[in-house]
Amino acid sequence: MVEFERNARRAKSIPLISLIDVVFQLLIYFMITSTFTRSESLELLLPPAVNAKSPIAKKEDAKTIHIYISDLGETFIEQRSVGEQQMVSELKEMLASNPDNGILVLSASKVSVQVMVRVMDRIYTAGGKNVAVADWVMPKSVEKKTNG
Repeated sequence: MVEFERNARRAKSIPLISLIDVVFQLLIYFMITSTFTRSESLELLLPPAVNAKSPIAKKEDAKTIHIYISDLGETFIEQRSVGEQQMVSELKEMLASNPDNGILVLSASKVSVQVMVRVMDRIYTAGGKNVAVADWVMPKSVEKKTNG
């Protein structure tokens, strides 16, 4: 058997500098073309419905301001019907003496989220900090006023 002399194979090197350049260019491209959006959301956990005779719905606690929202989006502060701008001014007056008063928002079952957020925005504009939300079963007298 004849033996041939073989040359040792040279290891081929991959040029890493050009590879790194391509990776950085891709990184810059994706950073420039992508958009970063910050979505803001409002998480609400609604408790079960509150009956009108329930202690939560009664005006037993003088430190709690009750705001009712009917199915049609009408707002009431302590049984008085108020508009959106009037709500802010009345809440400012109520919260001027004690800004730590709690505010309980009772909404009917068919109130849209848009109306609920708008009312809560008015509350925060007026300076309300301690806000709770509950579901409200409208009494028949209020349903008749709003429907008829």
